[in-house]
Amino acid sequence: LLHVASNIRNCGPVWATWTFFMERMCGVLQMGLRSRVQPWANLNKRLLHMTYLSQL
Repeated sequence: LLHVASNIRNCGPVWATWTFFMERMCGVLQMGLRSRVQPWANLNKRLLHMTYLSQL
């Protein structure tokens, strides 16, 4: 929850921007789901790859 205050300062009022970030993240994670048997493994792998790319 510590990131919320900085996001509000950077992006403006919460009512104007809040849903965009959540919907975008849900869409990105949804694209990473490839298996109905092990969806959590796919999500973990997707988040790991996103973290790797953000560190570049």
